[in-house]
Amino acid sequence: MAFGSKSKAPGKILWLGGYSALEKPNIGFVTTVDSFVNVEVKAASSNSLLLNSVSLNEMAKGTLESGRAALRTSEEMSLFRTAVEIAVSYVSALGVRCSGMEVTAANDPGFSYSVAGGRLSKSGLGSSAAVTVATIGAILRAHGIDINKDDCLHKLSQLSHTVATGKTSSGFDIAAATHGTIIYERYTPDITNGFPKEYTDDELLGLVKREWNYSIEKFSMPGIFKMSYASFVGEGMSTKAAVSKVFEFKKSNPERYMELIGEIGNASNRSIDSLRRISVDGSDSDARNEFRSSFNAGRVATKRLGIESGVEIEDDYSTGLIEESCRNGAFVAKLPGAGGRDAIAALSISPDDEKLRRFWSSNKSLSVLDIRTSNEGFSSSA
Repeated sequence: MAFGSKSKAPGKILWLGGYSALEKPNIGFVTTVDSFVNVEVKAASSNSLLLNSVSLNEMAKGTLESGRAALRTSEEMSLFRTAVEIAVSYVSALGVRCSGMEVTAANDPGFSYSVAGGRLSKSGLGSSAAVTVATIGAILRAHGIDINKDDCLHKLSQLSHTVATGKTSSGFDIAAATHGTIIYERYTPDITNGFPKEYTDDELLGLVKREWNYSIEKFSMPGIFKMSYASFVGEGMSTKAAVSKVFEFKKSNPERYMELIGEIGNASNRSIDSLRRISVDGSDSDARNEFRSSFNAGRVATKRLGIESGVEIEDDYSTGLIEESCRNGAFVAKLPGAGGRDAIAALSISPDDEKLRRFWSSNKSLSVLDIRTSNEGFSSSA
């Protein structure tokens, strides 16, 4: 069999559980979209490594030495590089000879959008999680490793993302890029936070084989809803900086922090309960109204968390835009994930989705993306 593989992992939208999903046992609901990071692994000479990031227009060369990847890259390629390093270490730890390879990563257009002067900006769909999962999955598959055993692809990707970013996030983006559209409860952060920078094969194998206390439930968005998504032109917010400020607020005012997190978490639970009912009967008007009410309650509580922690999770302009969107075709709308002016996402009941997209297209501050909900997770072919 010829050495190599082609893999892809999707982008995502977090609809429910922003910030509250950072605290167990709160849950989040995240859908994947039909825009992917694609990774191809091909054979190279015996111990050589070549990384090619098409989207960044960068390349890096390295070697395989004693079951480890020896690589130097720019900071922009750190997620890609770390994924290769973790995957190579795991393959070698299993006793499989790691072959020289060329690894190429390329994003679908949905991960970026054009702004003035032809410059590309990120669209907020989670390319960092997708490239991590797609890269590790492609390397494992190329070496004949069962990516499902011990949920190794998911766990290695969570570890890799922690190592590359220097922090443990809620992990919903990695989980979705691996498993598709899901309801997710995070794992205890110490599982990856405490992992040594210089680790042995046994430590890496032990991390994967141990039971992690996350929960993943496959659940699709009810078919009555049509998703729309637009990026803010020339805007954006650092998720890392936003979460850091929220955690500063947690330290300074823990009781108020937990009160707001509880409000967001409870609203998410009610929303998910309503979605379950809508999945059974899309014409259930009571369930629809309850979903809209609880969805908006969670959004309002999240805005309050931002105000009190000094983060513009949802500024007044965005609140006005959300309200206008709901008067122009959206059933519900929000700034997804960590918020900020990265993107706005909405659910509509057809044909109102077309009305909403026309409304957004008339707004010069928005770039409407041609993406749809997919429910698909990681996939690959030899």
